[in-house]
Amino acid sequence: MIRLSFRLIPYSHEHMLLVVRDVTPLARLEQVRRDFVANVSHELRTPLTVLHGYLEMLEPEVMPQLAPILADLRGQSRRMTQIVEDLLTLSRLEAQQQINDAERVSMRALLSTLKREADGLSQGRHHVDIVLGCDNDLRGSTDYLHSAFSNLVSNAVRYTPEGGRIQISWQATTNGGARFGVADTGYGIPAEHLPRITERFYRVSTSRSRESGGTGLGLSIVKHVLQLHQARLEIESELGVGSTFSCVFARERLLAPEVVTEEAP
Repeated sequence: MIRLSFRLIPYSHEHMLLVVRDVTPLARLEQVRRDFVANVSHELRTPLTVLHGYLEMLEPEVMPQLAPILADLRGQSRRMTQIVEDLLTLSRLEAQQQINDAERVSMRALLSTLKREADGLSQGRHHVDIVLGCDNDLRGSTDYLHSAFSNLVSNAVRYTPEGGRIQISWQATTNGGARFGVADTGYGIPAEHLPRITERFYRVSTSRSRESGGTGLGLSIVKHVLQLHQARLEIESELGVGSTFSCVFARERLLAPEVVTEEAP
């Protein structure tokens, strides 16, 4: 199969330049990379599971002097396992061309679930609010969208200092679409990092990311989930003030709210 890239460039009021490039070698190289990452991640899953299982069996009470070491080993084992799981998820998303559009995603129920998850992760250290300004549901994959939205919420909790505020919203846009947003009063992101922040393993602050337990893959997963839903990710951030991550969906993705009819007695 030959892959061609077409680019139409205007260079005068009446003329357009069409540039056609054969990108087949690049497409093949990208496919090799995806296959390699997926295969290596799959092979790493089993030994990591065994290692994590044995670490959980070790009792620190037998040798109290090893307790800090065992705790560190368990934490790193869990982090490596999460990285492998995120890589496998990302590989599946990259290989998938389309999703089942017949599924209704109840946004009211999903926001309630995200609120509970945020409260559980925060453990009372943040103020978490929900703003529901749109009654429409979404057409798409509940599992994929939950994974993407949950990544944004967990990032907000991780990178917001204690006492900060996190707002989860679902609101209509002026063009008939809708926007899922997560706003926080966290550290903020420097402007020079914003263009690359959705790249896999890209970190704004390496030390802060390691302390929070992130894998560096969450925003890449969010980007690919949104692409499957013909949506886009918008990021607004100010250093020291906070960040807002918005998932913007076109009106074609929206479903009218379900009408619940009461059965006659």
